[in-house]
Amino acid sequence: MSNIKTYKNVAASFDDAEVTLQVDHDVLTPDLATLISSFWSGAEDRLAQEGGDVVRAVVRLFGSCAISFFMSDGGAQLGGGDSRYWTARVIKAQHEGWPDVDLLGILISAVFVSSVSYDDVSLEGGAA
Repeated sequence: MSNIKTYKNVAASFDDAEVTLQVDHDVLTPDLATLISSFWSGAEDRLAQEGGDVVRAVVRLFGSCAISFFMSDGGAQLGGGDSRYWTARVIKAQHEGWPDVDLLGILISAVFVSSVSYDDVSLEGGAA
């Protein structure tokens, strides 16, 4: 029996950028999540913010990495595409600290992330 749950990560401060993740809890176990979280600084803070649930902390961490990746890539709107491909791209962009896509237990199933456009910024200073 499958133990897959869906999580939505939303960055409200960034135009409600969001990624939806499918998490296989038979793969992303508390032991694996602890290894991943411990690799990155701030593990104790993440754990406290998620009420001691290290798996939720790692899912949220991966979601933030994915949103950052798609913002830096110019934004994206994806759904129902190649989840494994996009998850692997996010992992590769991190360079270290995450297991291979087949060993992680997280797949990106949808993305809605916009990038900053000309109309989103203002110009200040330079006045004579």
